[in-house]
Amino acid sequence: MLSLALTVPGTAALAVALIASANSRRFRRRVDREVGQMWAAPSAPAGAGRRSPGALPAPVRRYAMRAMAGRPTVRTVRLRHGGTFRASLDGRWLPIRGDEYFAADPPGFVWWGRARVFPGLWVEARDRSVGGVGNMLVSAESTLTLADIAGPEMDQGALLRLLAEMPWIPTALLDDRYVGWTPIDDGRAKAMLRVNGHEVAGIFEFAADGLPAGFSADRHRDLGGGRSVLTPWSGEYSDYRESGGLLVPHRVAVSWQIRGRWVPYARFVVDRFETDARRSTV
Repeated sequence: MLSLALTVPGTAALAVALIASANSRRFRRRVDREVGQMWAAPSAPAGAGRRSPGALPAPVRRYAMRAMAGRPTVRTVRLRHGGTFRASLDGRWLPIRGDEYFAADPPGFVWWGRARVFPGLWVEARDRSVGGVGNMLVSAESTLTLADIAGPEMDQGALLRLLAEMPWIPTALLDDRYVGWTPIDDGRAKAMLRVNGHEVAGIFEFAADGLPAGFSADRHRDLGGGRSVLTPWSGEYSDYRESGGLLVPHRVAVSWQIRGRWVPYARFVVDRFETDARRSTV
């Protein structure tokens, strides 16, 4: 009987592990399908397509010449990153791994990540902006749904994330079917991203080397219970490296401004980067 008592919990634990593993594979297949659908989406009607450098604000023109001079338009990007993340602004930092996929025409992204809450327990998430529509799905071990957020506020937040992350697919920033630029001064310019009737705007700040150093905008921050509030939000870019004929950041840090103080919640480090990818698997 003692042997049986010890075996039953072990069998139950194995069953739970097998279910979680199967659900994780199912979650990943869902992400793969969504990436494939995003990459297969029809392009916008043909237009000017790519703005000439002379029509850009001065800091954006310098950036284009420095980071992507002579590079043909990039259609897709996929990358893999590590780093740390915290789900609450006063929470502890957790190790995270993620894959992210971008499309240029129309602009969109799908991100999939896993954060280890403690040994043996992972939280899995998928964030996306496709066709201007956002959705965040979070689950524990791909089995228990913790959040499934959609709606106008999510659309705005996801589209702003896309705009802020376009230095990873920088030629898309020159496509005037989707992105408009307004000069501010010699080191800053306002970018407006329009996708399928959805529109957001933010400010890029450029360093002395001509590369983006930061991005800022007011973004909807989820408060739980279906509530959100517009909150100052910013990203910082660093560690630029040449990849696929482009200069792209390999470190990013993202923060919310809470009661006048910037509070970081994500720090990503790019491990792998590929342009014009054809398959979603990195």
